[in-house]
Amino acid sequence: MVEITPADLPALDAFLNSAMREERLLNARILNGQLRFLDSSGRTVSVGLHATSSLRFLCDGRITRSQNGQARAISTKTLLSELSADGGPTFQSRVLDSLAAIRAAPHSQGRASDWSFIDAEQALKAGHPFHPNPRSRDEMTTADARIYAPEQENRFRLTWIAARPDALVLSDDAAALFGQLAQADHITADDGFIPLPWHPWQGERLLASPDMQRLISNDQLRPLGKGGGDWAATSSMRCVHAWHVPFMVKTSLSLRLTNSTRHLSLKEVKRGLHVSDLLASDIGHQIRTAFPTLHIMGEPGFAALRGPSGEPMEETVTVLRDNPFRDPDRPGPVLLAALCEAQPNGYSALGALITAIGPDAAPTWFSRFLDNVIWPLLELRARHGLLFGAHQQNLMVGLSDGWPVAAWVRDCQGTGHLSSFHDSLTHACPGIGEGTENIVDAELGDGLVVYYVVINSVMNTLATLVLDGLATEADLLTIWRSFLTRARNTTPGDDTLYTRLLDRRTLTCKGNFATSQSGVNEADGDARGQLAAFFELPNPIKEALIA
Repeated sequence: MVEITPADLPALDAFLNSAMREERLLNARILNGQLRFLDSSGRTVSVGLHATSSLRFLCDGRITRSQNGQARAISTKTLLSELSADGGPTFQSRVLDSLAAIRAAPHSQGRASDWSFIDAEQALKAGHPFHPNPRSRDEMTTADARIYAPEQENRFRLTWIAARPDALVLSDDAAALFGQLAQADHITADDGFIPLPWHPWQGERLLASPDMQRLISNDQLRPLGKGGGDWAATSSMRCVHAWHVPFMVKTSLSLRLTNSTRHLSLKEVKRGLHVSDLLASDIGHQIRTAFPTLHIMGEPGFAALRGPSGEPMEETVTVLRDNPFRDPDRPGPVLLAALCEAQPNGYSALGALITAIGPDAAPTWFSRFLDNVIWPLLELRARHGLLFGAHQQNLMVGLSDGWPVAAWVRDCQGTGHLSSFHDSLTHACPGIGEGTENIVDAELGDGLVVYYVVINSVMNTLATLVLDGLATEADLLTIWRSFLTRARNTTPGDDTLYTRLLDRRTLTCKGNFATSQSGVNEADGDARGQLAAFFELPNPIKEALIA
């Protein structure tokens, strides 16, 4: 008898959902409350399902493998180990490391409506629901993960250094901004030096490197020790938050998290500067006026140590992100991914939130979510050609009495704009898009929005409500179709994306299973190069019409 371990279920769900979506399971079918498929040896594997929708399913932990009429129960670890072996030892190791990290995570506490900003960030325990190894962290030990992984809910202090200005690559005004941050974190730098924070995990490795030791010996760099305040990892891990400072801090981490090595590049940090510049322009004023429920978090400054050829050393990059969340006693906003993640009892925080509102509230909640959270993002594309990759780990929902009333968007790395809008954008914000490799045509740009905003955020929210038994898929797809039709008919901008979502038989989707198994660094290349891991999924509203 193999004991069912509830802590294993998120890892099992994420692996099998991603494998099923990308057709990585042989002869897979869902029948009579079970997912059945053949393993590489031709044996039938049956996985019990707690709940199903056409978009996602939840496992109940019962796994059997049959051969010659003999069925034997196996564990989640055995199944994932065997299924990932075909991808090679590195892929298998990442899958099992992710399973171990998910097992080790404490359960989230409290009601979503009471979560503070950082409570919600750290309530996400398993990560991406469609990924074979959502919590893999190459190069990080288990002991370090207990301190720095967001799901472990710990606090730590930043490592500070001070560098001479000629040893740094700085954005405009960055010296003053980093000075403000240092003062708030109780750090003082000597005259003629600029303070710079690093993630403590990264700082330990950097300060031990020959390059840093050389800078220290030449008095170009001075270690300042730990800051004076407590910081916490957000869901992305390399971005950290504290209540006592005006900025969040996003730093390079020299480790691979899920699909990519987390070094910040110059093109990525420039995207953040351009978003901040845009928000300060006339277009930014138009956005705030037209979409009062939308809040975009800018990234107004960065600094990095200068390499031998004058280029920024990517492993030393630190970015400042706006920090509007300064009151630990104030609830929200709530990370969408944390809302939608299934708890050990199979029920999501979103399901509990809506159940507390009252019976039959789910369709209305979903409709308001589309109006107040999703519509502004789609209209930014329609009116201004702006692309925000607001997937569920970069999208936060403001709540009022449990209802969705606002959207908060972060992480300018996943931003860009359409080439057809470039002239109007540069008129309002000169220099936008220069050196950022994120100006794209509509076919490519809309495909990215379809995946990140629609599949990752909208469809996952829809599936969560269905899996929690709070609404039917048909009813929610009808609401989604009506929303798109109304938006297309009323937008003063370009309706191409709305038409694509309504009329195309497929939706562009990212293949996390294929990307992870291939071992490529997803952060390499521009937006077009990264599309190699994308494919087409059936459009559920077209499928529903056919049915």
